[in-house]
Order: sequence, then C-alpha cells, then structure tokens
Amino acid sequence: MTYITRPPTRGILRNRVSPWLVLFLMILGTTMPLVDTTIMNVGRYWFVRAFDVPTYETGWLTAGYSLALAMGIPLSHRLRGFFEERNMYAITTWAFLTGTLVVMSSTTLAEAMIGRAIEGLSGGILLPLSITLIRESFPQEKVPLAISLFTLANALAVSLGPTLGGYLLYAWGWRSAFFVNLPVGFLTIILSQILLVNHPRQDPKRFDLPGFFLLCLASGTFFWAFMAAEWFGWHSFSIDLAFGISLIALFLYALWSAFFPDPILPLDLLVRPKFLLTLALVFLVSTSVFGRLYLLAPFLERNYHFQPYQAGEIIAIGAFSEILTAFLVFSDILERVNTRIIFLAACGCLALSNIAYLRLPQNVYSAPMISIPQILFGFGLALSQFSLVRLIGQSLPQELSRIGGVYQQTVQFLGGMFGTVLCRHLLNNIPPVFFLALPQTSPPAVSSVDLQKIASLAYAFGYNMIFEWLGLFPLAAVCLVLADLLFRGFFTRPPKNSPIVSR
Repeated sequence: MTYITRPPTRGILRNRVSPWLVLFLMILGTTMPLVDTTIMNVGRYWFVRAFDVPTYETGWLTAGYSLALAMGIPLSHRLRGFFEERNMYAITTWAFLTGTLVVMSSTTLAEAMIGRAIEGLSGGILLPLSITLIRESFPQEKVPLAISLFTLANALAVSLGPTLGGYLLYAWGWRSAFFVNLPVGFLTIILSQILLVNHPRQDPKRFDLPGFFLLCLASGTFFWAFMAAEWFGWHSFSIDLAFGISLIALFLYALWSAFFPDPILPLDLLVRPKFLLTLALVFLVSTSVFGRLYLLAPFLERNYHFQPYQAGEIIAIGAFSEILTAFLVFSDILERVNTRIIFLAACGCLALSNIAYLRLPQNVYSAPMISIPQILFGFGLALSQFSLVRLIGQSLPQELSRIGGVYQQTVQFLGGMFGTVLCRHLLNNIPPVFFLALPQTSPPAVSSVDLQKIASLAYAFGYNMIFEWLGLFPLAAVCLVLADLLFRGFFTRPPKNSPIVSR
C-alpha cells in the first residue's frame, strides 16, 4: 500500500491530543446512526398516526435504514482516498444531520424514507471511518483494546435506541426522537475540527460507480420484493421480476468484480473459507439480534399494554450486561479466553434469551420472565460483537484486515435488514393463521368479546413462535463453529492461486 509523500496536517491541539479523546469522539459520532437503527422500534403506533399507514408499513423505515447503512459502509473505504479525514468526518456528519431534518419535517412515508436513506448512507460512511481513525490514533499495542471498547459502545447504542426513543416519544412526540441527533451532531463536528489529525491519504483509486450501482440494485430490489410481496402476492409477476433483477444484478457485479481492478467490494476475499465462515456467523447473529430488537417492543406494548418508555426501560436492562462486559475487556479477562469459546457462549445467551419467551404471556406482568432474558441478551450481544471482530482479524492477514472490517460491517447490517424484514413478514402472517384456527376449537358460537380474546391469544402465540425461530439463528452459528472445530483442516486450508492483493 503506497501513500502520498507529504507531511500530515495536524488538528488544533496537534500532538497533545490523547487517543482516548479520539476514541470518545468516534463513539459520540457513531452513536447517532447506531441509535437510529432501533429508535423506531418502540411506539410504532405514533408513526402509524403520523404517516397514516398500516402498522406493518413502518417496517420500511427500520429495515430500509439498515439497508442504507450497509450500502454506505463500502463508500467509506473508497472515499478515504479522496478526502482529508477531518473534512470527510465533518461532511459526513453534516449529511447525516440533513437526513435527520428531512425525516423530522416529513409528512408522508415516502418523505421519511428519503430522509432515512440519507441518514443511512452517511451513517454507513461514519462507521468504518471511525475504526480507521482509531487505528491511526492509537499505538499498535493499544489498538485491540480501543477497537473492543468501540465495538461494545456500538452494541450499547443499538440496545439503548428503543429506550431513548420511548422516553422522547412519550414526552415530546415522534419528531423529538430525531431532534436529539442535532445537538450531538453539532458537538461531533466541532470536536472533529479540534481533535482529529489528518494522516497521509491512500492513493486515490477510480470510484467504482458501476459496482456500487449493481450492489445497490441487487440489495434494493431484493429488499423491495421481500417487503412488497404481501401487497402483490409472492407468486405475482412484479415480485418474481424484482427477485430476478436482484439475482442478475448480483451476477453482473461478480463479473464486474472479476475484471475491474479495484471493485468497491472485492469478491476475491470470499475464496478464503475461514473468512467466508466468519461472515456467515456475522449474518446469523445480526439477523437474530436486529429481529429480536424489532419484535420485543411491540410484544411488550401489545401483550402487557406498556407505554413506549416502559417498553424501552425493559429493553435497557440488557445494557447493564453490556457495560459489565466492557469491564471484562478492561480487566483483560476476555483476552485470556479462546475466541471461539467466547462466541459459543454469546450464541448460547442469545438463543436462551429468545427461548425464554416460549411461555404465553399471562394476565399479570412477570418481571423475572422479561428481565432475565434481557440480561442474557445483553451478554450475548456484547460477547458476540467482541468475538466476531477478533474472528474477522484471525481469518485474514494483517494487510487485509481493513477491507475485512468493511465486509463485516456490511454483512452485519444486511443481516439486520433481513432480520427486520423477516420478523415483519412473520408477524403479519403467523398470528392471523392462529386466529382463524382457534375459533374452530370452540364448541359454542363465540361472541365479539371472545373473538377479541382469541385474537389476543393468537398474537401472543405468534410472537412466541417468532422468538423461538430467532433463537435458531445463533444455534445455527454454533453448529458452524463446531463444524469448523471438527473439520479444521478444510477451513484452514489456504486458497490455491488466490488473486488477492492488498487493498
């Protein structure tokens, strides 16, 4: 990797800036896009009234945002060679705030989707850029600790999104849930001009516009087809056409990546079985985590009649487990444990946190029934993020670690998009099936009150079934890790004649 031979420019504080202040800035800047991934999971009926859409249509705003984040992440890796770090960080934050203002001023679902897309693309650029700045600010021996703390802070922001959203929605309305980004964003921009240092830039490469377009087309048409299938029918021409376009675009990107010297996401990394296996683990865990966070708030609001802030308080219980995990990182305890063991423990906690909901809700709220799974979920989320970062690093040589991290974050939010869309689809189809089946078991004719009780029971049972299925994703990840241990010779075998070069 070559660099432009010129002295790096410095921030106002020059060499006196502590790298820990840079880490604080990176956590502050990425808190906005990460909180926004889950901030709309609570109080869904507020958005229903605001945009005059059915309840299940609010899923477009959540899943679409995760997709935009995933598409913005590869942009960061490529734009890094065209902009000074300080300027790039500030411009991207300004773009995120612009998207926030569009969402706040929107009166229709389409307008809100445009704002969320701007937020997602700019937030996706911030995430890998922050990791790059952390790596360049810390001495080499401190980088793993800094990245681990940054990763745990990211997990904490995702978990606390519903909590923050619940309080703001209940107190000042849905627009306030996005207004909080403005002061945080302005503070981030000011601190970036004070604290950040411009390091030597990479040589600019051609921007891979065709590759980026094909990636967006493939993922966007798949997302639209999955979301709109309930409108047109799964076997309708429109949905089949959208899925077909998605597959063709993905195939064309594979061809383009083979012939273009600098594709935006090089596919030649995928010939490494160990790396490919780790990406599969990232996808499975992300599907379960984001799906559960999407499902839990309406589960509490519908079955226990919680207010949004009350549902957010329950979800926040898992944050204490994540904070405790951060102390384990500081105390160096986790560094002494095998990474696979940590990941297996994480998947076990994630699976158990879903299986705990297999009993139907009762008339009286049971605190242990809700709190204990949240504690397990917090441990599972924090440990999974900590171990997956290490597994990605172990599956690639040092010179490919940066693009490996870009792949990890891209797949992570693609999994988040898929988990959200999957839960939305299941929630819209499973409870009605139980609602139709349950009255047939009642000998006498049922009254309207009885039908309401049956509908409530059907939705409760539907929620529990979806939680169970979400628990199967981390169990599938466990099976892959065990297969890796049993067939280590295959997964560690180096690829033959790999054309991979340092990117």
